[in-house]
Amino acid sequence: MPQQKKTSTVWKSLAPIITGVVILLIPAPAGLKFTAWCYFALFCAVLVGVIVEPIPAAAVGVLGIGLATIFGLVDPRPGEAVKWALAGFSNTTVWLIFGAFMFALGYEKTGLGPRIALVLVKALGARTLGLGYAIALSDFVLSPVTPSNTARSAGIIYPIIQNIPPLYGSYPGETSRKVGGYIMWVALCATAITGSMFTTSLATNLLTVELSRKIANVDISWTQWFIGFLPVGALLLASLPILPTRSIRLR
Repeated sequence: MPQQKKTSTVWKSLAPIITGVVILLIPAPAGLKFTAWCYFALFCAVLVGVIVEPIPAAAVGVLGIGLATIFGLVDPRPGEAVKWALAGFSNTTVWLIFGAFMFALGYEKTGLGPRIALVLVKALGARTLGLGYAIALSDFVLSPVTPSNTARSAGIIYPIIQNIPPLYGSYPGETSRKVGGYIMWVALCATAITGSMFTTSLATNLLTVELSRKIANVDISWTQWFIGFLPVGALLLASLPILPTRSIRLR
């Protein structure tokens, strides 16, 4: 088993390199500069590296940017190449995402997120329907300052709700439909809805705003995004806990 793990690690490390080398050995298409073909080979190698992850994905990306800069694949002028490599760090959207993640980390470290969720569960958890609304509202309250569905749902909501089903004799398997399956379904769907309601509830929303500004010259503010999605989002969030089950008294 250790030998197999070692072999797997070696292949993961070699896969991006082999991908880049194979593409470089293929003649560049007519009319395409060799440097552009090299950049494409590097791009494919980085993509494979992100998929197989011989090292963390962020490190793969930084390594790819570094190689493109060193070899002048974007611009042969060193100064301009470095400027290109550092351009992302001057993007206000990137720093907004970074700041939002810092707030999310604060929610987790201080325990504020779980406390908010538990208060809602205490107030609305007498029935399965109320419990469903408590979960949905917890996700809604946390979403404006947690720009990641994974961080919000798996990092904050799930550690709370996973302890609720066993209290009512609901476990994976035959008893999952008592309350466990319902709770997990609501939590999964709620985070998909809230992830679309705010620009700061999902990192890709901020990217969308930035692309709209650059490509279409349309500047979408946080408030405009929220108000625009509110009619649909509120309807989905309000109807979500009702859809899968009838209300059952839990206490």
